[in-house]
Amino acid sequence: MEHDLTFQQIKERVELPELLTHYGYTLKKGESLGRGKWHVFEGDDTLVVFKGRGNDWMYFNSQDDHDKGSVIDWMKNRVNSGRIAGIEPQPGRNVWQTVNELFRAYLKLPEQERPKLELPPLSETAPGERFQSIYTQNCRPLEDTTYLESRGIHKATLQQPQFAGRILNQLHTVQKEGMLAKTFVNTAFPAYHEGRVVGLELKGEGYKGQAPDSEFFRSLWLSNLPESRASHMVVAESALDALSYAQLHPGEKALYASTAGILTQNKVFEMKRVLGEECICGVKAAFDNDTQGHHYDTRLLAGMASEQNPMKVVREHKHLLTVEITATNPAGVQALTNHLKHYNDQAARQYRQVSGESAQAVSQTLRDELISSAKLGPSTYQFHVPMSREALSAFNQGAIQSLSFQHRIEIVKSQGKDWNQDLKQKQMEQVVKRELRPPVKTAEPTPNGERRRGPRLA
Repeated sequence: MEHDLTFQQIKERVELPELLTHYGYTLKKGESLGRGKWHVFEGDDTLVVFKGRGNDWMYFNSQDDHDKGSVIDWMKNRVNSGRIAGIEPQPGRNVWQTVNELFRAYLKLPEQERPKLELPPLSETAPGERFQSIYTQNCRPLEDTTYLESRGIHKATLQQPQFAGRILNQLHTVQKEGMLAKTFVNTAFPAYHEGRVVGLELKGEGYKGQAPDSEFFRSLWLSNLPESRASHMVVAESALDALSYAQLHPGEKALYASTAGILTQNKVFEMKRVLGEECICGVKAAFDNDTQGHHYDTRLLAGMASEQNPMKVVREHKHLLTVEITATNPAGVQALTNHLKHYNDQAARQYRQVSGESAQAVSQTLRDELISSAKLGPSTYQFHVPMSREALSAFNQGAIQSLSFQHRIEIVKSQGKDWNQDLKQKQMEQVVKRELRPPVKTAEPTPNGERRRGPRLA
């Protein structure tokens, strides 16, 4: 029985462009955008093929953000999809066994049956570099501020040095058959990873999206550093919320960041890298004031926990979040437990006032609203937190007060759902206050030359 090929053997012996050609893909000619950086192959889908770190062949699917990786990933994804003739699951074999046999069969083909391509050499492409040309080709400096002003962001805010060059206009032209081409101007927020642009968040009136091949799972939108040293980082779910926070809190010496709507562990790693590199010791978590925003607070706290009390989210159920804390010194965990007991007692009292249940009765409905905990070992504790704003907020505030973190962390919440909603509410209140201001009396002349007080509009 033949031994399976190792992944390294496959990468060394299989040229991805030739494998694609064998399965019916054709090299797109005249591809000038990525000349010297990548090749484009068209077949069942459109693939961008390039050389990654270590000179390995890599690819990504321009129509499917999840379809990317090495030559092995390409074969595995085709086995799972069954879209290409000759690549399908085999009875009694799992996906990796099938992948291995397909590569073995390909490598056993006679030399003359394996396609040979004469391709221009490619330079090694660092993560995000393949995006850079697309980014620079389609973007312009921020001139059209219509969208941002419609969301309450003033030009004076956008002209602050912290935001110079960090917000752009992206031009998108649509050509429909028989009609003149129409160009749309979107507001674009570049996403950074290790100082490189690896994505683009796009906003427009009635439109939001991202540029193709954006890598938002590990990147952040970042402002420039303030002119004097930043005392903290303000991180929000969107760049629009970060701008709104900055306008509502003028003068803060902060570095502003956005997670583009989702907080992943890789984004927390990038956040910590930036904090360390720029010697910033504090974080203000300014996520939305809804259940998801409080959930992100918990994820951030877990990622920022110190070595004294490592913390991780071990389970995320629709209705319950399980957080595990390891602490050799139980004092912090005991303080957190006491804080949560106070929350549970208060929640139980409020529930009984509404439901009319006696103090002795504990219904399942009430249990589902309370935070529970368990000790798994000498220094390991688990907390089961209901997925509600109140329970998550209680856990997060208790953790900040009781545990140690790598950076000083503060949770700041908007009054409404998010900071842009707060900004628009404040502006509306200012308009109403101005319109309802009582008239100011002015002096009017009288027949004898004296002036008489009369109403005058402000």
